[in-house]
Amino acid sequence: MRWLNKYSKVFELGFQTALEYRVNFLLSLISAAYPIFIQTFMWTAIYRNSSEPVVYGYTYPQMLAYTFMAGLVARIVRTGFEYEIMEDIKNGKFSQFLVQPIGYFPYRLFSYLGQKLPNMGMILGILVVVLLGLNAFLGISLEFYRGLAFLATLALAVVLNFLIFYCFSAVAFWVVEIGFLFEGIRIVTILLSGGIFPLEVFGPLFIRASNLLPFKYTVYYPINVLNGRISFIETVQGVLVQSLWIVACLVIAHYLWRVGSRRYVAVGG
Repeated sequence: MRWLNKYSKVFELGFQTALEYRVNFLLSLISAAYPIFIQTFMWTAIYRNSSEPVVYGYTYPQMLAYTFMAGLVARIVRTGFEYEIMEDIKNGKFSQFLVQPIGYFPYRLFSYLGQKLPNMGMILGILVVVLLGLNAFLGISLEFYRGLAFLATLALAVVLNFLIFYCFSAVAFWVVEIGFLFEGIRIVTILLSGGIFPLEVFGPLFIRASNLLPFKYTVYYPINVLNGRISFIETVQGVLVQSLWIVACLVIAHYLWRVGSRRYVAVGG
């Protein structure tokens, strides 16, 4: 119980931090709308000049629906704590977690979830409005059970993306200035997750390669659950694969942080 009370306070602090910086979040949300609008114009031009009604396996309404959903889901699972971890390790703040009765991993996880909750609620509200608009104007079908399945896969996607970037954050034990690398990793992972385009755009070989990696289960897979492109059986199989990747990333993160901690020197502490 004391363990739960301790980290519930961390969760509350993360929640309060998100509310404190809500204006920054709203501004970042507005900036995230630009790529969606650019892609909307791009796909409109492509479909208008194509002789086929289906491009890369998507009709025009389906492609627009994917574009809007990808922009919002990618924003929900987005991290940012990796830069704080880099500063903790570089400036020696990580030392306090070695002597205090609080684990660094649960501290980061509960803080991340606390900060994510209000933002997630706001984006999901926007997503509902977008889906109702797509249903009204483009005829995109909405099914209640798919919405519930989407929420379950989205929750797992948030945890999976946290663990992926927690693994990458361990590189800060070996490289002092790693901010530029984080930005490169973010761009690559967004591409591999289907956060910009559907994975079908890159061809069958790319899809086969992405099946071996965890990234598509953070954006591409939850969207396909919601838009009905995969069956109920494939949805259940996807949840199992998501869960396996969470366990695998947890093991990898534990190993990387155990090895990395041996190299830690509290230079700035």
